[in-house]
Amino acid sequence: MALAIEQIGKYVSERHAEASANGLLTAGEVAKKLRKMSGEKITAAELKPFADEWHHGGFYKGGSGSTMGRTYFFYPDTNLTELAHKVLAERAEPIVTRYFFSAGFERQIGRDGRKRWQPVAKFEALDCKTDDYYPKKIAITQQDFESLKEFEGRELEPYESFSHFKERVQKC
Repeated sequence: MALAIEQIGKYVSERHAEASANGLLTAGEVAKKLRKMSGEKITAAELKPFADEWHHGGFYKGGSGSTMGRTYFFYPDTNLTELAHKVLAERAEPIVTRYFFSAGFERQIGRDGRKRWQPVAKFEALDCKTDDYYPKKIAITQQDFESLKEFEGRELEPYESFSHFKERVQKC
């Protein structure tokens, strides 16, 4: 990745520098305009899902050394009124308990003494706004959650889907 140096002396990607030079607005700048326009305290973090594009925005110290952050950009012709309504609508969506199935992995020692990872069933009840908040988990009904929770940790067959797992454990 090629790096550029902004006027303030910070290393950013070349595309980040191009976006700034082309007049794209950062999420922070848009948040500031929305706060003035609507009177609501809207943060740049709330605007991330609605951004038009993002670019690497400089180095910062992370948990595993030095990493690059992201800067989210909006086109100058973005309809700020519509954007404010979207952010406020997302805030208003209630947080409810949703139920999920996923594959977890347990470390097992084989007969030969070597480690291997066995996929196992994992059930979770999480508080979130939508089912797609956790894309790698499969949303299930509360009834399925309650009836299958006792089978948590049961080994999964290779590439087994939730419906096949449900059928298999209910036959037992």
